Amino acid sequence: MSLQIRSLVVLNKNKNDVTPAAATEEYDFIVVGLGAGGSVIASRLSEIPHLTVLGVDSGPNEKDTDEDPNSSEFTFNFVSPHDPSIVSTPLKAGNNKIMYIPRFNGLGGTARLYGGINVRPSRAILERWPENWRYDDLLPYYKKIEDHYCYYYPANETGISDEDCQKYHGKDGPLQVNPTYLPEFANISKFFEPICKDFKQLWRGYNSDLNGANHLGCSLFQRYYNRKGNRTNVQSDYFLGTSFQGYITHSVSKRTNLRIRAATSVIKILFDTSSTPPKATGAVIQNGTGIYTIKVKKEVILAGGAFATPHLLQISGVGDPVHLQSINVLQTATNYHVGRNLRDHVAIPMIFRVKDKYSTYPNHENVTTPPTYRKSIPNGSKSWIIALNTGLRNDNITDLQIYFSDTNYHSPDGFMNPNPRECRFGSNGYKEQPLAEITLRMILQDPSFSGTVMATSGSLSNKPIINFKWEQISYYEYGVFNLTVDAIRKLLNTTEWGNLISDELFPGNDTTIKEFINGHLESALHPISTCQLGLCCDTNLRVYNISNVRVCDASAFGEQVDANPSATIFALAEKLSDIIRKEYGYASSSKSHDLLGEERLRAVAEGETISSDTIDKLKDYSQIFPHAS
Repeated sequence: MSLQIRSLVVLNKNKNDVTPAAATEEYDFIVVGLGAGGSVIASRLSEIPHLTVLGVDSGPNEKDTDEDPNSSEFTFNFVSPHDPSIVSTPLKAGNNKIMYIPRFNGLGGTARLYGGINVRPSRAILERWPENWRYDDLLPYYKKIEDHYCYYYPANETGISDEDCQKYHGKDGPLQVNPTYLPEFANISKFFEPICKDFKQLWRGYNSDLNGANHLGCSLFQRYYNRKGNRTNVQSDYFLGTSFQGYITHSVSKRTNLRIRAATSVIKILFDTSSTPPKATGAVIQNGTGIYTIKVKKEVILAGGAFATPHLLQISGVGDPVHLQSINVLQTATNYHVGRNLRDHVAIPMIFRVKDKYSTYPNHENVTTPPTYRKSIPNGSKSWIIALNTGLRNDNITDLQIYFSDTNYHSPDGFMNPNPRECRFGSNGYKEQPLAEITLRMILQDPSFSGTVMATSGSLSNKPIINFKWEQISYYEYGVFNLTVDAIRKLLNTTEWGNLISDELFPGNDTTIKEFINGHLESALHPISTCQLGLCCDTNLRVYNISNVRVCDASAFGEQVDANPSATIFALAEKLSDIIRKEYGYASSSKSHDLLGEERLRAVAEGETISSDTIDKLKDYSQIFPHAS
């Protein structure tokens, strides 16, 4: 073995069983993955001065020389070198298409790549979750994470009353929430405003706050975008807010009891199998300098996401015994739900060509010269977000979400199409073509599919098989898309907005909705529930049939969400922090990150950690690669 071995490791090649004989470091908690959930829990636990916390993330160290993904050789490789290039097995319901699922391996996780959209699930859909994890249980934590704009602008501007602002939103939390900025909307979006507010439409008119009393309607996006200057100055520059930057601040990163390591993989969880149930005692980690064993006094917390978390459990011997035997992994504990119940939202694009390409530029009156786009306005290409219930079901969940985007938002597909469509962005002039296109991206919120994530060996380096099991689209699912497409088409001939449209590119009048769906169905990139709350782990997020292991990411979701998952991941992590504190007898966490106790009383953890300057060097990938966000 060419790698330096600091602690003795015995490798049983037949069973892929790593058994360390000694360890060099020991922590109270090890957090595996520093994405949306992991950075929250690592920050909150390290608030307790005498606890030591190690947070590790497998993504490479970031450098100023990281390749600009716009110049990537591969059209499907969004954020090289941080993209693990995950693909699914062929989708039967999508003409056997192989689906590419962009991820971000690195501090902050995949939230660094996407649009920072803040939408909470409806009360109705959270009723499916186990007790203590429903709407009223999570609302305090949804509020806790926020520093919401409704506290900074008058109610007549936000449309959110002071009463509703205090009831549904938080102030001074780690994550700023700001709206898209209506005055900077492109003409194609501005002309849609009367339609957005029309109560006769499927979405029943305008809703100033999809995260308030009513979750349905047409609204402005609420996004995790942090203003760099004055909180209320819309011209202040901004950056995409993620849990890593919101929770691992300069002061947090300097805590002596918190160690953070990038470019470090946990390749196995270690267990004392003589205990009943088997007890986690540590982890084997690997980085550029070697393979090491780390001991844990209290718990290992898994926060690698819906794919990485079940994968690590399986290669550590926790899962379906038949599956573990088939990949030659020694069984530690039986848990049939590890890697099962994979859910996602599915999407299709409705794409139109506009008559005047400059109608996709903000504040543009002169058709001969495009304006200078104000980067300080956190709109990107997005304007309206629509949440609707088509009435095809008896409950009141959101069954379709629509992104109104001043661009061709149809994802390039380098696996199935040798000449993928370019995403053309009018609102920032990116790759603009002579004829501009816009997209209404339609996202089904409660599809019936339930798939699996299954390890192929006992090695972390061998990717798991991602099988979404999109076998057949139901009549209800076809119906939701059909009703919505028909409603949008009627607007083309009856509204001023429709007069801006040249023609419908997709689905197009020559293609049936069913044919189009089968050919263009794609992931909305919201994978969840692969270690589902109540099945794979208990209501305190402890993985069943082993001890000292919990889950703190989207894999733990208790069921589907009719919303973007980010807010619920943050809330889940905040709630888990309070659960752990209560179990161990510590006080509840603070709203912000004020250090609890004097620094001189803080424990000193062993080993290296990142520099606090690293936080300043994190790129906003949603800016340099707007296709992704």
